[in-house]
Amino acid sequence: MYQEMASFRHPTVILGGQDFFNNTWRAWRALLSGVNIYAPTNAAIPGIEPAWPVGQHVPASLLWQVPFAALPAQLALFAFTLASILAIWAGVFVLTSPTQPWAVLGSATCGAFAILIGGGPETLLLGQPTGFMLLGLAILVRARGPWQAGLGFMFAATTLQSGVPLALALLVLNGWPVLWRGIVLILACSALPVGLEIANSGLLDFATSFVSGAVDHLGQQSNRIDLGALLRTLGIASVALRVVAGLALVAICIAYLARLPQHARRIQNPRVLCLVISMTLLCTYHQYYDVLLVAGAVVPMIAIVDRSWSMLPSFGLAAIGSTLALYYFRDVATPLCLLGVAVGGAIAVKNADGWHLLALAARHASSSPAAVRTAVRNATGRLNG
Repeated sequence: MYQEMASFRHPTVILGGQDFFNNTWRAWRALLSGVNIYAPTNAAIPGIEPAWPVGQHVPASLLWQVPFAALPAQLALFAFTLASILAIWAGVFVLTSPTQPWAVLGSATCGAFAILIGGGPETLLLGQPTGFMLLGLAILVRARGPWQAGLGFMFAATTLQSGVPLALALLVLNGWPVLWRGIVLILACSALPVGLEIANSGLLDFATSFVSGAVDHLGQQSNRIDLGALLRTLGIASVALRVVAGLALVAICIAYLARLPQHARRIQNPRVLCLVISMTLLCTYHQYYDVLLVAGAVVPMIAIVDRSWSMLPSFGLAAIGSTLALYYFRDVATPLCLLGVAVGGAIAVKNADGWHLLALAARHASSSPAAVRTAVRNATGRLNG
């Protein structure tokens, strides 16, 4: 971890802090200098590489990252990396809420796994905000009030490709009170950077460059782990077909979530959360550092919170997919593992619904025998189905 925090001391380390310097440090300084940071640019970041538009990041993220941008470059990267490590560990502990000694040790181990293997090294070496997104997701899941959960959504939705699928999932998971508060917070925190950008380049130029930059980013073909990357690796060359496949998959997942019974339709349900995270990563542009969301959320939620046999396949595939993301064949292995996690979570949610009905039947054992038989028959049908 110290080597990752001190990567700026070793210029040969690939892409050391590149994304942090472009999306946070340079973005703020260019914004204050009158530059349109969402437009194509020929600028170069001293000692790093040519700069590029930052349209894939929600403008609100610039506001909470401004303390890092105010520091000298190398100190800023060190502070951001250290804060990211703490955010990852904090996210795991918030998600699992351990009380027993074994659970505390297990959560710490899961946090170390996420930092060192499951997308953590790339997150830290590149300077990506994925650690803060993990913490935001944990706050969203565990918050006791809608405004606190909305704050978590704001952090979890730091990038467009994560925020949009998560918002769609919340719409069908009884999360509208959280979603609209999160949107309000995003708009409020976006006001300052967007206002500066409009003052620099005008409303039309800002809107055009932001949308075009985001679309260009979402259309990139390299270093992806989503369904489109899997289809491309398997020989399907049509970009339109890969996009349609991703849209179809997200539609299927949303429809499935919408058909869950009310007691199960909540993102706090570990099995539903695993399905939502897998869906988010599979259906839009993501890179290997985003596997941190699997290692830091799916793995500990199953290992520490759910602990059911039905989620054992999802647990194994999440751990395997996070580990294989370090190797060259990850284009195939990681998306397949994500698909397995999603399918396993969906099956486990369905089975849990049947057991819930059986519990209700037992609770109403004092009712008429016919009512009990009907409840047991319905529950058994769910389980067998």
